[in-house]
Amino acid sequence: MLNRNINCIVLSAVLIVTAFSCHSQEKENKMDKKETEIIESYFSKNNFKNTQENFNKVNAELLGIQPETLQNGYNDLLIFNEPTNYQISKEGKYIKIGNDILPDLDSIREKVNDNSKYPYFEEVTALNKIIYQDDLTSILLVAFNNVDLAADIVILFDYEKNENLLQSALRTIGNWEDIEESYKLAFVFYNHSYKIREKLLRKLQPKDYFLYALTFYLADNQQKIIASTSISRKNLERAIAFLLQLGFENKEEVDIQTDMSYELLHNIYVSYPELTEIFKKNSYFGYDDLEKYTQEYEVLQDDIRKKEYGEIQDPDGYANLREEKNTSSQILQQVKSGEKVEILDNSGDWLLIQTGEGKKGYVHKNKIKMKP
Repeated sequence: MLNRNINCIVLSAVLIVTAFSCHSQEKENKMDKKETEIIESYFSKNNFKNTQENFNKVNAELLGIQPETLQNGYNDLLIFNEPTNYQISKEGKYIKIGNDILPDLDSIREKVNDNSKYPYFEEVTALNKIIYQDDLTSILLVAFNNVDLAADIVILFDYEKNENLLQSALRTIGNWEDIEESYKLAFVFYNHSYKIREKLLRKLQPKDYFLYALTFYLADNQQKIIASTSISRKNLERAIAFLLQLGFENKEEVDIQTDMSYELLHNIYVSYPELTEIFKKNSYFGYDDLEKYTQEYEVLQDDIRKKEYGEIQDPDGYANLREEKNTSSQILQQVKSGEKVEILDNSGDWLLIQTGEGKKGYVHKNKIKMKP
């Protein structure tokens, strides 16, 4: 009898939760529909109307979204499977800013019916006019007055049709640490084709610190990117190669001691040495400067491997670095025990060395332990 009562209680609880869930869903759907009607009314009063054909076409071309993938109501807009602050209304055929239903819809409806200007709707209207209609007035309005929205339109929505909008978006790009996760891959790949965004990346070329961080982001997260997106391994490797190449473009001469582009190439190869062979097997993806400086890097690495090193070991705690090969020669400096030195000449009892500070001189071979 007790078990039967418990089962009845559990069943009742399930029915109550189910009923509440259905009621909540129904209420949410009504709110979605109400908000959609208000937004459509505002659009109508501001000369925006989308067709189903255009809605489907633009979504596929810019966002990689096919009509059959959209559910009824609002759909969260994911960029490379990362959430954004945008939703798409299947019924309304528009993109909405924000992921929550607007508060006090009845009050908003009254303002819309009175032809009052509503800042949020002005922003949403401009966004949709740009994305779906290439409306020049909206483009200029956003480019000069709303740089954050301009950045979203260019970077998240792959919109590269207007130079003013592009330049406005570029002005918002600062420190890599401030970039949201949903943006990172969007800088590099188009949503619909996963091809490299060469036009945008070339405009980012002067921001060498940003490109440095972006390149390492791709290299550090190769497995994660391949596992969580439709980006292929080869396309990802091509993107890393392109970013390395980009740093050398339009430079007549590159000082490998000071140039940040070469520093990036060097550090990428040190961290991921397999990339040198991958690029070589793919003929450097046709990037001539990448091939040239990779070969320079390999020559330098060969030279480094050929160098001989030793470590100062002396019970006095230091060894005298002398100008000539004898104990009566002038002492140039004292080199501390444990310090690593480069062996320039190891013939004879006195070795020609170079200290970490670049000072050259002779130390007796008994004072140095050779490093393998």
